[in-house]
Amino acid sequence: MTLNEELADVEADIVNRNGSGITSLFEQQIDAAELHLQSTSVAEVGNLAKDFSLKDTKGTVVTLSEIVLDGPIILTFYRGSWCNFCNAALKFWDNHVPEIEACGSKLLAIAPEKIEICREFKAASGIRFELLSDSNNKVAAMYGLVYELPKAAREKLSSFGTDVGIINGNGSWEVPVTATYVIGKDQRVRLADCGSDYRRRLEPEAVLAALP
Repeated sequence: MTLNEELADVEADIVNRNGSGITSLFEQQIDAAELHLQSTSVAEVGNLAKDFSLKDTKGTVVTLSEIVLDGPIILTFYRGSWCNFCNAALKFWDNHVPEIEACGSKLLAIAPEKIEICREFKAASGIRFELLSDSNNKVAAMYGLVYELPKAAREKLSSFGTDVGIINGNGSWEVPVTATYVIGKDQRVRLADCGSDYRRRLEPEAVLAALP
């Protein structure tokens, strides 16, 4: 099964449990992300990737300009572990960790969630790569990815008991557009995939093919 087949199954399950009306909430979130992308600049192939320092689930500070010296990095931004699509995508990516490491590379995932939430999700899911806590979406903003979930989505998630503002630790319902980058040892972007539809992702094989 491919990643996008897995995500299609996630969508079908959500619709089956909540009714077809839930798809309008998907579309509203996609429209909000698309509107944002039309008004901003995102990292493109050839750009020097913006440097940053974030803590991983162990509390270790990870600095991009330092870690790329050891090999190329696959950097993926996800909305949060509360998002079923992101949750499934991260677990799917975990299957490719051996291949990534065999290429001398490393996978890092970034979300605006509090570090304890990242830590809990990593432990519960058993994923082997590190999650980085991007407090206040500072790094996602540097990469031009931040938008606010629309009101209808906020209300629906709240009805499910999911308060993204609390999970993010600052009351904000801002999340990053889902995006994946390959960043080389020279800190240049070798692959950039950024799209408004969080239900669809670039397949890992295409990302791995961009590794030197």
